[in-house]
Amino acid sequence: MTAFVKQVVHTREAIKNFRQIGGFSASSRFLCRKMLSGIDFSKDLTILELGAGNGIITHEILKQMSRDSEIHIYENHPSFVEVLQNINDSRLTIKDDCVSGISSCDPSTFDVVISSLPMAIFTKHFKHDIYNNIKNSLKSPGTFIQYQYSLLEYKELEKNFPNCKIEFCLFNFPPAFIYKMQYEDDALIPRCRRFRVA
Repeated sequence: MTAFVKQVVHTREAIKNFRQIGGFSASSRFLCRKMLSGIDFSKDLTILELGAGNGIITHEILKQMSRDSEIHIYENHPSFVEVLQNINDSRLTIKDDCVSGISSCDPSTFDVVISSLPMAIFTKHFKHDIYNNIKNSLKSPGTFIQYQYSLLEYKELEKNFPNCKIEFCLFNFPPAFIYKMQYEDDALIPRCRRFRVA
Protein backbone atom coordinates (compact mmCIF):
# COMPACT_ATOMS: atom_id res chain seq x y z
CA MET A 1 0.00 0.00 0.00
CA THR A 2 1.44 3.35 -1.06
CA ALA A 3 1.79 6.34 1.25
CA PHE A 4 -0.95 8.14 -0.72
CA VAL A 5 -3.40 5.26 -0.30
CA LYS A 6 -2.58 5.06 3.43
CA GLN A 7 -3.33 8.77 3.73
CA VAL A 8 -6.67 8.34 1.96
CA VAL A 9 -7.61 5.41 4.23
CA HIS A 10 -6.63 7.38 7.33
CA THR A 11 -8.64 10.47 6.33
CA ARG A 12 -11.69 8.38 5.39
CA GLU A 13 -11.71 6.60 8.74
CA ALA A 14 -11.10 9.84 10.66
CA ILE A 15 -14.16 11.41 9.04
CA LYS A 16 -16.24 8.41 10.14
CA ASN A 17 -14.94 8.32 13.72
CA PHE A 18 -12.80 11.29 14.73
CA ARG A 19 -13.01 10.54 18.47
CA GLN A 20 -11.27 7.21 17.94
CA ILE A 21 -8.74 8.32 15.29
CA GLY A 22 -7.93 11.76 16.71
CA GLY A 23 -6.57 13.36 13.53
CA PHE A 24 -7.45 13.69 9.84
CA SER A 25 -3.91 13.22 8.57
CA ALA A 26 -1.51 10.30 8.97
CA SER A 27 1.90 10.97 10.52
CA SER A 28 4.52 12.41 8.20
CA ARG A 29 7.89 10.71 7.68
CA PHE A 30 9.48 13.69 9.44
CA LEU A 31 7.37 13.07 12.54
CA CYS A 32 8.10 9.34 12.44
CA ARG A 33 11.85 9.87 12.26
CA LYS A 34 11.84 12.51 14.97
CA MET A 35 9.81 10.31 17.30
CA LEU A 36 12.25 7.44 16.88
CA SER A 37 15.44 9.50 17.09
CA GLY A 38 17.35 8.72 20.25
CA ILE A 39 16.26 5.08 20.45
CA ASP A 40 19.26 2.74 20.33
CA PHE A 41 18.08 0.29 17.70
CA SER A 42 21.44 -1.51 17.76
CA LYS A 43 20.17 -3.25 20.91
CA ASP A 44 17.59 -6.03 20.95
CA LEU A 45 14.44 -4.25 22.11
CA THR A 46 10.90 -5.19 23.02
CA ILE A 47 8.69 -2.35 21.79
CA LEU A 48 5.02 -1.57 22.38
CA GLU A 49 3.13 0.66 19.94
CA LEU A 50 -0.28 2.01 20.95
CA GLY A 51 -2.70 3.18 18.28
CA ALA A 52 -0.66 2.01 15.31
CA GLY A 53 -3.21 3.26 12.77
CA ASN A 54 -2.25 2.28 9.25
CA GLY A 55 1.30 1.39 10.24
CA ILE A 56 3.36 4.35 9.07
CA ILE A 57 5.34 4.50 12.32
CA THR A 58 5.31 0.69 12.55
CA HIS A 59 7.09 0.37 9.20
CA GLU A 60 9.77 2.83 10.27
CA ILE A 61 10.33 0.92 13.53
CA LEU A 62 10.65 -2.37 11.65
CA LYS A 63 13.19 -0.80 9.27
CA GLN A 64 15.40 0.30 12.14
CA MET A 65 15.12 -2.37 14.80
CA SER A 66 17.45 -5.37 15.10
CA ARG A 67 16.74 -8.89 13.87
CA ASP A 68 15.99 -10.19 17.38
CA SER A 69 13.87 -7.24 18.50
CA GLU A 70 10.08 -7.49 18.83
CA ILE A 71 7.23 -5.04 18.36
CA HIS A 72 3.75 -5.53 19.80
CA ILE A 73 1.03 -3.20 18.55
CA TYR A 74 -2.45 -2.45 19.83
CA GLU A 75 -5.02 -1.28 17.29
CA ASN A 76 -8.73 -2.04 17.35
CA HIS A 77 -10.02 -0.10 14.35
CA PRO A 78 -11.06 -2.79 11.80
CA SER A 79 -9.82 -0.96 8.69
CA PHE A 80 -6.42 -0.27 10.24
CA VAL A 81 -6.10 -3.82 11.60
CA GLU A 82 -6.69 -5.13 8.07
CA VAL A 83 -3.88 -2.92 6.76
CA LEU A 84 -1.51 -3.96 9.56
CA GLN A 85 -2.15 -7.65 8.99
CA ASN A 86 -0.64 -7.27 5.52
CA ILE A 87 2.77 -6.53 7.06
CA ASN A 88 4.83 -9.67 6.65
CA ASP A 89 7.37 -9.61 9.47
CA SER A 90 7.82 -12.30 12.12
CA ARG A 91 9.01 -9.68 14.65
CA LEU A 92 5.55 -8.08 14.63
CA THR A 93 2.64 -9.11 16.89
CA ILE A 94 -0.75 -7.44 16.31
CA LYS A 95 -3.25 -7.17 19.15
CA ASP A 96 -6.73 -6.43 17.79
CA ASP A 97 -7.74 -4.92 21.11
CA CYS A 98 -8.46 -1.67 22.91
CA VAL A 99 -5.44 0.01 24.52
CA SER A 100 -6.84 -0.93 27.93
CA GLY A 101 -5.79 -4.47 27.04
CA ILE A 102 -2.20 -3.62 27.98
CA SER A 103 -3.25 -4.08 31.59
CA SER A 104 -2.86 -7.82 30.95
CA CYS A 105 0.81 -7.44 29.90
CA ASP A 106 3.43 -8.78 32.26
CA PRO A 107 5.12 -6.07 34.36
CA SER A 108 8.44 -4.65 33.11
CA THR A 109 8.07 -6.17 29.63
CA PHE A 110 8.87 -3.32 27.24
CA ASP A 111 11.99 -1.25 26.66
CA VAL A 112 10.08 1.38 24.68
CA VAL A 113 6.42 2.39 24.47
CA ILE A 114 5.42 4.54 21.47
CA SER A 115 1.95 6.07 21.43
CA SER A 116 -0.12 7.86 18.80
CA LEU A 117 -3.23 7.84 20.99
CA PRO A 118 -5.32 11.06 20.99
CA MET A 119 -4.92 11.60 24.74
CA ALA A 120 -6.46 15.08 24.69
CA ILE A 121 -9.92 13.71 23.88
CA PHE A 122 -9.91 10.87 26.44
CA THR A 123 -11.53 11.15 29.85
CA LYS A 124 -9.27 11.87 32.81
CA HIS A 125 -10.04 8.47 34.35
CA PHE A 126 -9.24 6.60 31.13
CA LYS A 127 -5.94 8.48 30.70
CA HIS A 128 -5.03 7.75 34.32
CA ASP A 129 -5.47 4.03 33.67
CA ILE A 130 -3.44 4.20 30.44
CA TYR A 131 -0.51 5.98 32.09
CA ASN A 132 -0.49 3.56 35.01
CA ASN A 133 -0.56 0.58 32.64
CA ILE A 134 2.29 2.05 30.60
CA LYS A 135 4.41 2.56 33.73
CA ASN A 136 3.65 -0.97 34.84
CA SER A 137 4.59 -2.47 31.47
CA LEU A 138 7.85 -0.51 31.05
CA LYS A 139 11.21 -1.82 32.15
CA SER A 140 13.23 0.45 34.43
CA PRO A 141 14.80 2.38 32.88
CA GLY A 142 12.43 2.53 29.92
CA THR A 143 11.29 5.07 27.34
CA PHE A 144 7.79 6.39 26.65
CA ILE A 145 7.20 8.49 23.51
CA GLN A 146 3.89 10.24 22.81
CA TYR A 147 2.93 12.85 20.24
CA GLN A 148 0.05 15.34 20.41
CA TYR A 149 -1.11 18.34 18.41
CA SER A 150 -1.10 20.70 21.40
CA LEU A 151 0.41 21.17 24.87
CA LEU A 152 -2.89 20.43 26.64
CA GLU A 153 -1.55 17.13 27.94
CA TYR A 154 1.73 18.61 29.21
CA LYS A 155 0.83 18.81 32.91
CA GLU A 156 -0.69 15.34 33.04
CA LEU A 157 2.33 13.77 31.35
CA GLU A 158 4.73 15.70 33.55
CA LYS A 159 2.89 14.47 36.64
CA ASN A 160 3.14 10.83 35.56
CA PHE A 161 6.59 10.95 33.90
CA PRO A 162 8.70 13.73 35.49
CA ASN A 163 11.71 13.17 33.22
CA CYS A 164 10.19 14.61 30.04
CA LYS A 165 11.67 16.30 26.99
CA ILE A 166 9.36 18.11 24.59
CA GLU A 167 10.25 18.45 20.91
CA PHE A 168 8.32 20.09 18.07
CA CYS A 169 7.87 18.80 14.52
CA LEU A 170 6.83 21.55 12.12
CA PHE A 171 6.78 19.29 9.07
CA ASN A 172 3.59 17.41 9.88
CA PHE A 173 -0.07 18.26 9.33
CA PRO A 174 -0.93 19.58 11.77
CA PRO A 175 2.47 20.29 13.41
CA ALA A 176 3.02 18.08 16.44
CA PHE A 177 4.60 18.14 19.88
CA ILE A 178 6.60 15.05 20.80
CA TYR A 179 6.95 14.07 24.44
CA LYS A 180 9.94 11.83 25.21
CA MET A 181 10.01 10.44 28.73
CA GLN A 182 12.51 8.25 30.53
CA TYR A 183 10.79 6.11 33.12
CA GLU A 184 12.66 4.92 36.20
CA ASP A 185 10.78 3.25 39.00
CA ASP A 186 11.05 5.11 42.35
CA ALA A 187 13.78 7.39 41.01
CA LEU A 188 14.31 11.08 41.71
CA ILE A 189 14.18 12.56 38.24
CA PRO A 190 14.54 16.17 37.04
CA ARG A 191 11.48 17.98 35.71
CA CYS A 192 10.57 18.68 32.07
CA ARG A 193 12.97 20.51 29.81
CA ARG A 194 11.81 23.07 27.24
CA PHE A 195 10.99 21.91 23.73
CA ARG A 196 13.05 22.53 20.63
CA VAL A 197 11.80 23.06 17.08
CA ALA A 198 12.80 20.80 14.19
